[in-house]
Amino acid sequence: MDISNAIRLLKCHAYAHDDVHFPKAENGFLGSLRPFQGELKEENLHEMMVVIRALAAKLGEPALDREIISCLWTICKLGRAWAVDPNGMLRSNGLITEEQVERMENWLDLISYAVMILLDEGGEEEAFWGYREYVSEQLEPLMAELDDLLQEKVVEDEIQELHVEYKVRVGANEERLAAFERKFELLLPEDFRCFYRRKDGSGYAFHIIYPGNAEMEDCVPFYLMSLDEMEETKGYFCERDELLAQYYSEEEIRELAPEIKPYLFYRKWFPFATMAGGSLYLMLDLDPSDQGTYGQIISYVHDPDFVYYVAGSFTDLLRESNRNLSLMDEIEY
Repeated sequence: MDISNAIRLLKCHAYAHDDVHFPKAENGFLGSLRPFQGELKEENLHEMMVVIRALAAKLGEPALDREIISCLWTICKLGRAWAVDPNGMLRSNGLITEEQVERMENWLDLISYAVMILLDEGGEEEAFWGYREYVSEQLEPLMAELDDLLQEKVVEDEIQELHVEYKVRVGANEERLAAFERKFELLLPEDFRCFYRRKDGSGYAFHIIYPGNAEMEDCVPFYLMSLDEMEETKGYFCERDELLAQYYSEEEIRELAPEIKPYLFYRKWFPFATMAGGSLYLMLDLDPSDQGTYGQIISYVHDPDFVYYVAGSFTDLLRESNRNLSLMDEIEY
């Protein structure tokens, strides 16, 4: 995420976009509170933290950008005034639950702490440690559930060998993740980083991710690539930009999910999972449309070639996958 895009997203979340009816502004961190539809949008927190990471260097400069500081201050101030203050519009009118108040207060603490540390040049590790703990607390139960499901669903001898290899597979350390981000000039979503700190992929042909709907017998198996495999794949897939308009009619393009920009191949998409012997990929979308969210999961399907929306985040993908895996009799090679 470059600086200009980070500032644009920050203005949306601060409800400071020139067009207050702009989709990203209406559904952003502050916009989603007024009017409040009864749901706190978790994806807004994660996108905000990516924005702050992208602006970390700017926040450490001697002369601060007034627009950036104004937006950050507005989010923290109005977020508390509207959603946390007992006399604010949501609590005083009984529009928000106590659990939601606690969650919003936690989100605002994570945002304000990160900004405070970066302004004080305290470094990213300190600035985001609380946020990383928050993401880890959400992801760890899903990873534990996945381990239990794999123990139950791996039956065939050949797959048991792959499972043994997976159980001893190590994760990528922080230096490796940072090097990957520097090489491709990107910021990986924190839930993805959290998983890969524990497991650097799943190993070839050990399919552990199952998006779709198992009840309808409509889910496709994927294995997670290592960071090295991701780098290699990026050398020949989505290493260029090609618009859907080069291949499809306007009517066909209208079938594209509104969260995705109208490309068939795009350098801001990063494949991280595939099916052994197949031409299907799951990808991190690091430049979604204004109706999407940074780090959402999309898929590329071959013959006919097209791109589909899968999940709002890696966490959502893992939750859906675990549910599907729980409904299956066993993992097949």
